[in-house]
Amino acid sequence: MNKTVTITDEEVRKLNLNTPDEMLEAVSNRFKLLSEPMRLKILQVLCEKEHTVQEIVKEVKASQANISKHLALMHDNGIVNRRKEGLKCYYRIADESIVCAFYLISKSVVENLQDRLSWIQKINSSLSA
Repeated sequence: MNKTVTITDEEVRKLNLNTPDEMLEAVSNRFKLLSEPMRLKILQVLCEKEHTVQEIVKEVKASQANISKHLALMHDNGIVNRRKEGLKCYYRIADESIVCAFYLISKSVVENLQDRLSWIQKINSSLSA
């Protein structure tokens, strides 16, 4: 993905002030959908390019039934698209904002862990001094 996303402070303020309950419910449902680690593994695979179910099964080392269940749910909620070519079904990411959100949250988790590690190291240094 070669996409730059810019969000201004003004856009964030507008969204925070004018978000109807229905929108909050839809956002909450999207977060719930992405709260399953297996779905995140599938998204990681699909970030590269579109894949068949069999290719995804091989990459994430899960059963075809499990992957198919998650892909169906992700498709029904607009996260992935699929196309048939002969007997094969190819899946790809439909909503690129999901990739951006995944990256931003992953980056935030790493930064938070680094901050915690730094704090622990400081505490350990002061205790051993």
